[in-house]
Amino acid sequence: MSKDTFIYRIDSDDTIVSVSDNWQTFADANAWGGSLRPENVVGHTIWEFIEGLETQYLYQELFRRVREGISSRAIPFRCDSPSERRYLELFIKLLPDGKIEIISKILRSESRSPVRLLAADTARSTELVTLCSMCKRIKVSPEQWVEIEDGLAHLKLFESDDLLKNSGKARWRKV
Repeated sequence: MSKDTFIYRIDSDDTIVSVSDNWQTFADANAWGGSLRPENVVGHTIWEFIEGLETQYLYQELFRRVREGISSRAIPFRCDSPSERRYLELFIKLLPDGKIEIISKILRSESRSPVRLLAADTARSTELVTLCSMCKRIKVSPEQWVEIEDGLAHLKLFESDDLLKNSGKARWRKV
């Protein structure tokens, strides 16, 4: 398996039954810490790790369609780390007995100066910023989404002591 391909499988009850050997490397690159070590993920429902009702609903619909025999296409998305933009494709494949294989493949990545908003250990305020969980753009107005660096500058997020709370997982918005 490529080092840029990450695979996990869920059973018919959406419990994670396996993750690829390179899972921990990807978790470390995202600064997710020890809570997402393979032994802390396998055996738990996938919904414990997907935050926000909207994002959960999106995945539930994708899983439902695949289980009903509707072929899934590659779904482009972003999974940035604090110091890297990563462009990926998501593939969802039906396995026997209603199991599903989820494959994420990194297509390309771009280095950047670290973005504190994306760091897991960054202090947060109680204010919210809407960050799309699929494209990693920030909503700066009702009609406008911009790259995270531009959004941080536009919203002047670093002018206070605490950063705004990352709502990308809690409030997924379709771009």
